[in-house]
Amino acid sequence: MKTISITTGKEGIKNLIVEWLELLAQEKYSEALDLIMYDNTQTVDGERWVWTPERLEAAVFTYGLPWFTKEDIKREYGDDCPVDYKVTSILDAPDRDRLLEDIASSIDFFDYDISDEMARTWVITGLDYKNIIGDVLFDGVPLNGERSDLTALFWILKVNETDVTLLFRELHVM
Repeated sequence: MKTISITTGKEGIKNLIVEWLELLAQEKYSEALDLIMYDNTQTVDGERWVWTPERLEAAVFTYGLPWFTKEDIKREYGDDCPVDYKVTSILDAPDRDRLLEDIASSIDFFDYDISDEMARTWVITGLDYKNIIGDVLFDGVPLNGERSDLTALFWILKVNETDVTLLFRELHVM
């Protein structure tokens, strides 16, 4: 897991998000899993959801529905439903500067501590929410060479007094 200094602020968080997205663009899902932390506290169909390289890839190719296989998507939504989405490089995108600005503007450092009541409301009771100091809702993950409405959601997690990392929550359409 990569940590960055808390003093790097939004710039450091933005760079970590770009690094993660670039790994997805290279289809290096295992490396992306190793780069940051993941919220493995949620349940899907009554079972604990644990992010794996296959599930992360499925979150991309199914446009935010990682519990489906390609076959499930075709059966559920029809044979013409696309199941071949791939993250494309932000760094090579023609609107790179705009995407980088949008990532930076999606970063929110909280000016308050998360209370027990807030944690219950936000359904984050299974996490070390006392160390969550912000969040990121980047709406615009580039897929197949175009900006999409797929949103990457992260918590900004303080890992010690000087360092933070990202905790990936999910990819979904907002």
